[in-house]
Amino acid sequence: MNFIRLRFLFRALILLLLLQGCGGIYSVVEFEVLEPATVNFPDDVNQLVFLNRAPLSYDIWAEDNQAGMDSRQLIILDTLIVNNLHRGVLDVLRHSPVERFQRPIWLSDRRTDTSLLEDLVLTKREVSEICDSIGGDAIISLEFYSASVQQHFEYYSDDPDEILNHYFEVSNKVIWKLYLPDSPRPFDSYNTVDTLFFPVIQDGELLSYAPGLDMIRELFYESGYKYGTYLVPVWNRTSRVLYRGREDSLRLAIKYTDTGDWESAFAIWKDLTGSEDSTLVAKAFHNMAVYYEIEDKLDTASMMVDLSLDHDTLDPDRIYKEELEVRLLNRKDLERQVRVR
Repeated sequence: MNFIRLRFLFRALILLLLLQGCGGIYSVVEFEVLEPATVNFPDDVNQLVFLNRAPLSYDIWAEDNQAGMDSRQLIILDTLIVNNLHRGVLDVLRHSPVERFQRPIWLSDRRTDTSLLEDLVLTKREVSEICDSIGGDAIISLEFYSASVQQHFEYYSDDPDEILNHYFEVSNKVIWKLYLPDSPRPFDSYNTVDTLFFPVIQDGELLSYAPGLDMIRELFYESGYKYGTYLVPVWNRTSRVLYRGREDSLRLAIKYTDTGDWESAFAIWKDLTGSEDSTLVAKAFHNMAVYYEIEDKLDTASMMVDLSLDHDTLDPDRIYKEELEVRLLNRKDLERQVRVR
């Protein structure tokens, strides 16, 4: 099972940076790796149910924002918020390799009381009844959200009538709980507090900015997206060093990787491992480790880094070794989370 997606065969980022202890120039290759979800669902969970229980009340808005708000505006804003929370979560689920979670069921059973929140969690009986009635295996409940939109002004010190900076601060708090049938308490909970800033005037210059509804839409979409990445494995971009050095063979190998010819580059690195220059050998083994990681052969990549460290204690190799060890530890979780039924 391949957990690497090489989006760009090679990204032309030539970093002219002297590495401590090796004095060589290096390049950076970027690719995507699949990282496991924080939540480890039981193996029998296949169908997710999203339940909106967040109370619809003026109290969910900051006191300043409640002024002049009528019930129609409250419902419009609530619809905008809930839709974008769900849209953010769904975008993550749909792009995850966990196919069984890509089509959740959406339900609504709104609460009216914003107090005694901890006393109003779903009971074991309620969770079982919902799951049994619609064929769900786990309920992910939006328990609560609050929101605030504030304006801020800063003025020139020598001219209090002229605005230096004007920006909006849009913030929220969101509470999710995850329930499993036959469990007397929530399986997991997730609370977030997010804030976005939208400048109108910056350093005295007028800027374009998102209108009020767009600011709220963006904030709650980001909050939903963040929660989605907590539930399922996601692709994240990572980067690795490839040593170029001043040695002609290393530089030639990088030219091959620039064109996507990794096999020719690997052949050069393999030949260099027989060199009498221990630092050169270490660089070659390091580059071979990157090749094997891209091929998703993590055990072999880790072994190559060990060989590199045996020949020279290059600082980037120590960091690389730690990153590979984390990926090796994550592999079992990924295999279980992404299993094909």
